[in-house]
Amino acid sequence: MTNRLTTIISLIGAPGSGKGTYGSMLASRMNRCTFLSVGDVLREYSEQSESMSKTLQSGDLVDDTFVNDAVLQRLVQLSSQTSQDGRILILDGFPRNQAQTVLLSKWPRELQKIMALHFDVPDDICITKLLGRRKCTICNGSFNINGVDANGFYMPPILPSDGSCPTKCNREIDWKRRDDDTEETIRNRMNIYHEQTEPVLEYWLNRNSLLTFVPFNGVDDIDVISDKVGNALRGQFK
Repeated sequence: MTNRLTTIISLIGAPGSGKGTYGSMLASRMNRCTFLSVGDVLREYSEQSESMSKTLQSGDLVDDTFVNDAVLQRLVQLSSQTSQDGRILILDGFPRNQAQTVLLSKWPRELQKIMALHFDVPDDICITKLLGRRKCTICNGSFNINGVDANGFYMPPILPSDGSCPTKCNREIDWKRRDDDTEETIRNRMNIYHEQTEPVLEYWLNRNSLLTFVPFNGVDDIDVISDKVGNALRGQFK
């Protein structure tokens, strides 16, 4: 392990809150910043493990130690890719429960510079957006056919702009849902989030390391989110 300091931003939010989308957008706007989805890391492992694949499809949480080891290994790899302090890693999906916060507290000192960014979005909006997610098997584009306009939230459907998706793409045939984006699995994931992940917010609050944001305008709020994160990092780690 290197002794170079790395700042980690842990994203917290219900399934469908958009934290992965916001995280990747933030990473593209910040210097020396990388976005890491724990779900992607685990899906890579699931390609080699049938039992892991079934766990992910059911929406159940994966063994804490396994997740911790996989995440830590990847973080160490990414952190070692720079010769300077100041690298930022945006982490989507860890810690997801209190047991994982205990494991996180044992990470190397170089990876203990952490803040949490919480996206606070109501369940009904999250479920609507998750059920609308689609991936084009032809152009590999990611879209969302469901829009939201209620209770102060305005999130229109995310559809291809003119010319961005080849004309041979057929939305009815080529646009596919993820295997785990069924309503039953989504509600199971929501229940797990409220029971196991929401309590983690107190962990960060007690450390004065929690920033909560309500993205009323979805991705159109990215400038506001970026400014708030920058201010929080400067205030916490100055």
